[in-house]
Amino acid sequence: MQHLVELQHVTKVFAGVEQSLRGTKLEAKGPALWLRNLSRLARLTADTAPPVHALADISLSVAPDTIFGLVGRNGTGKTTLLKILAGLIRPTSGTGQVAGIPLTDPAEIRRRVSYVSTTGWMGLEWPLTAEENVRFFAALCGMPARLARCRTEEALRDVDLWGERHKYPAQLSNGMRQRVILARALLFRTPLVLLDEPTVGLDPVTTQTILALIKVRLRERGQTIIVTDHQSAEMAQLADHLAVLRDGRIALQGTPAELLALLHGVTVIEVQTAGMDLPAGPPPDLLLSSRWEERPGALGIRVWHILARADAHTVAAVLDWIAQPAQPLAGQVVLLAESPPQLADVLAWLEQPPTASSPKAEVRR
Repeated sequence: MQHLVELQHVTKVFAGVEQSLRGTKLEAKGPALWLRNLSRLARLTADTAPPVHALADISLSVAPDTIFGLVGRNGTGKTTLLKILAGLIRPTSGTGQVAGIPLTDPAEIRRRVSYVSTTGWMGLEWPLTAEENVRFFAALCGMPARLARCRTEEALRDVDLWGERHKYPAQLSNGMRQRVILARALLFRTPLVLLDEPTVGLDPVTTQTILALIKVRLRERGQTIIVTDHQSAEMAQLADHLAVLRDGRIALQGTPAELLALLHGVTVIEVQTAGMDLPAGPPPDLLLSSRWEERPGALGIRVWHILARADAHTVAAVLDWIAQPAQPLAGQVVLLAESPPQLADVLAWLEQPPTASSPKAEVRR
């Protein structure tokens, strides 16, 4: 099967830049700026940051007519990878093709890709209405005026904003602004659509609306979609295939079911304690990973999220460990819950260092 996207060993390194305070209250001005520059001249060296290795050895394939998800924390390289696929930046090294066009021809790639950064609704033209914003974007991309009018109406109807078309961005909610941006992706019939965090900052109801638009409207047209997000629960229900990025590398790839299968035989235990010290002894061998966070307040609530191998004694072993703090008479367990693992648990497990009982070493990265 011919893949719509093929990348082999792609890397991207950004050059280091001077660490500047420009635009802040700490910016050096007047005599302070003069002294700062004089100090640099005396040192005969530049105050530069080290190069940023945004992507390292990225190889992936995306089949046509699929939704491909890129998952990872902020700063893992998701947006950089999307911009390479959109022909907006060139990779430092590596080869590949997008919609049959090699990465060495970014201008032609841009003609075959729709790239929408839905986190950037601040880029909307605020003096223009929702309809005018979409038509303006169509004009910038060279779409004929008559076709732009038809496509704009169709796109705004698809995102359920035709009734709000005369409103300005300041009169729209965050979710509506996101949908105006998404309408831009619906203007064109390109083979590939790239969406950068389309649901960030949205409430659950609006999030489901956006996901339905992506999964139904775009897919009905036979367009291939690559979408990024750090919300793994949303990606699990949206994407056919997922790549998990970590430190600029692909740590895991597979379908949501395949990634969840990595935690076969694992249970998730949540424990909440009040006024209790951390455990004094080592964790039991069946623990794969554990993390905890403090909730603000006078009660001293600590929330544990634990992955452990499931057997008849798992919960008791975990509870015994948690309930043996340095001061055994202090505090209490206020909540104990057990559930099957979700995709977010796979990502949390991936972030933990491997242990002797962890199957992580067997995972093909």
